[in-house]
Amino acid sequence: MLSNLLFSLNTCLPIFFLMGLGFLLRSKGIFDEAYVDRSSWLVFHILLPGKLFLDIAQTDIHAAFEGRYTTAVLIGAMVQFVLAWLWGNLLCRDRARQSAFSHACFRGNFAYVGLALMQNIYGEAIPETTVITAVVLMLYNIQGTVLMTVKESHGGVDVKGILLSLAKNPMVLAIVAAVPFAWLEVQLPFVVTKSLGYLQVSAGPLALLVVGAGIRLSAVRSDMPLLLKISAVKLVIQPLMWVALCLAMGLTHRQMVTAVVAGGMPTAVNTYIITKRMGGDGDLASGAVVISHLLSMVTMTAMIFLMKTAGWI
Repeated sequence: MLSNLLFSLNTCLPIFFLMGLGFLLRSKGIFDEAYVDRSSWLVFHILLPGKLFLDIAQTDIHAAFEGRYTTAVLIGAMVQFVLAWLWGNLLCRDRARQSAFSHACFRGNFAYVGLALMQNIYGEAIPETTVITAVVLMLYNIQGTVLMTVKESHGGVDVKGILLSLAKNPMVLAIVAAVPFAWLEVQLPFVVTKSLGYLQVSAGPLALLVVGAGIRLSAVRSDMPLLLKISAVKLVIQPLMWVALCLAMGLTHRQMVTAVVAGGMPTAVNTYIITKRMGGDGDLASGAVVISHLLSMVTMTAMIFLMKTAGWI
């Protein structure tokens, strides 16, 4: 039992150390607003797309997209979206804030935090994460646009806006570009793998620093009851839903760990950006990012401990 706890702490604490360091550097003025914005742009547009391209292009995609696992991921991503929409209607009585509430409940920070956590668990990149990045991250963009369009325009779906959002998302473009290389098993030239390898190594640490530097405690003071409800859904209810689905589908342990980690991630930073841009309550979305990341220090450690104790890891 103690060894499982130590494993969980050793897996999660390095991630929170980097996030805490980013917060400290921002609070001390070493990272100013302009630097955080530029670093966020660099991570989102260059580093993570480069990492995702290399990860997917070098993955055995035929093994990664095993039928039962891929089906479970698709079902889970759709179920958590529907549940988040329902929770928003039930737990947030202010209709003007429901879009931000629901958006924060389903869109997880797998690209920034989840990939780093999976790397710590297994010590290497594993093909199961490819399905999450290729399927779930793309669905997040579609689902977020659908939710915000319907909620903020009181009906109707902006298909053109969804397609435009996907076409402009660098991580989606990187995924789409990498799939043919993986599918055809194309051997990338050394200069490409080496160059993208530098981006791959840099992406995780800088992403975590940026997440920490973006935490604003002032964003949570007036909305704490709603933010705790969001965090309960995002960090407890959603991963439990994934556990039930994985057990029902009979997935392997590594597949279950990947899916549950993806479902239990704190609210993605992009939630605030998209919610604000599409007319939702940006303050509530921002607060959800802050509180869910802070509380995930407990829930993520507990999640890894329980899966380790259950023999999944």
